[in-house]
This record gives sequence, C-alpha cells and structure tokens, in this order.
Amino acid sequence: MSEIRVILAIARNDFSYFFRTKWLMAILLSLNLSDMLVVALVYGNMMTFEYFNYFVPAVVVMGLFAASMDTGRRIWLALREGVIQYELSLPVSTKGLVMAYLLAGGAAALVYASSLLLIAMLVLQAGAIVSAIMLLPFLFVLAMGLAGIAATLSAIASTHGEFFFAFQNVVQIVLLTLSTVYYPLDKVQNYLPSIIIPLVSANPLSLAAEALRQYTFLGLPIEIGLLTRILITSVPFAIVGSLAYLGALRKIQSEGKI
Repeated sequence: MSEIRVILAIARNDFSYFFRTKWLMAILLSLNLSDMLVVALVYGNMMTFEYFNYFVPAVVVMGLFAASMDTGRRIWLALREGVIQYELSLPVSTKGLVMAYLLAGGAAALVYASSLLLIAMLVLQAGAIVSAIMLLPFLFVLAMGLAGIAATLSAIASTHGEFFFAFQNVVQIVLLTLSTVYYPLDKVQNYLPSIIIPLVSANPLSLAAEALRQYTFLGLPIEIGLLTRILITSVPFAIVGSLAYLGALRKIQSEGKI
C-alpha cells in the first residue's frame, strides 16, 4: 500500500509540473486555438465539404497528442537532472515509477484536451454532452498510449539527448500525417499508396477524431466497436513505452548512469 501512495505522489508531482510550465501552456493553447479558429476557417473556403465542422473536433485530438508527448520531455529532463535517480531511491519499484509517469502523462493530456473539447463544443454548439463524457476514459487510454511513445523516445534519446526533439518531431509528423485528422479517408487514399491506407484507418488518432465527430458533435449513437478499436490500437503504445522506459531505469540502477 505504501508503494501505491508513492506512485500517486510521483504522478501528482509530474501532473502538476505540466500545468506549472505557463509558457508551454500558452504556446499549446495558442497553437490549438489558431488551428481551430483560423486554419479551419481558411481551409474551409478551399474545401468542397464542411471542413470547419470536420477539423475542429480533430484539434481536440491534436491537443491530446501534444500534451501526451510532453511526457517525454519531462522524463528526458528528469533523467538529465538526476530527478529519476532520486525517485529510484524511494520505496517504489521501477515498474511503479513507469506507471506513475504514464498515469501523469495520460491525466495531464486528458485535462488539457478536455479544455479544448469544451471550447470546441461551444464553437460548434454540440449538445451530446453525455457522449463526450463517455469518450473520456477511452481518450485517457489513448493519452497513456501516446505517453508511452514519448517515454520510448526519452529512453532512446537518453544517451543522445540532443536528438530527443528531432525524434519527437519525426513521430509527430508520421502519426499526424498518416491519419484522418486533417482530411477524410476518401481524400487521403487518393494520394497515398494503397498499402498505407489500412495504417491510416487504424491510427488511434484517426479513430479518436472520428469518435468525437460522430458521437459528440453529430450526436450519433455510440458504437462499441469503434471504442474497442481505440483501446486495441492505443494499449500497444503504452506497453512498448513501458518496456523501453523500464529498460532505461534498470540501466540506471545497474550502472548508476544513463
């Protein structure tokens, strides 16, 4: 029971750190709001369908993604500044420490995305509040999966710190580009090789954005199948991230350094 309290304390500390970095919050909010209120309107005049209604829900997913990926930055800084070494001296296992950071990353991303979701619901005047609430647990699992990707990057970059942000940008470009966040699948498949289309369709960012569009903003009945696919595609990211971060922590324990 004492380890659980330590895990929650570490998670709470990392969770609060995300919201204490006011410059980061200002940048993220300005970028997401500009996407929502400027990019969507400008692109809407160039599209043959209601692009504003299509893109605004996707901004929520983009915010979830950005906030989740910040977990990697915090882990990377903790590794560089010796915070992890201190936390390893506490009565907590390496698995518990990994879980604390993934929980904190998922929670911070969910809270941040929820604020964007409220703004989006006001902009589009969506009334399916119950559907939005029902989607939150699944968005939390997705956020933990994305935090797992971020943890993987921090573990890989632990010995090549100068490449961390480059790795992060590459992942961001790949996951967002190979998704239906920006454009519908019927538009994407006209420009990408057919072999990639199943990956775009199975991308958890695509699934989450589609769930928000259909259930929260269009008010369609929730389908368990789509929510299950979000879980199935998100959990592997969290598992891989946990294993990679766990390996980095055990290396610190055995060698005393990264």
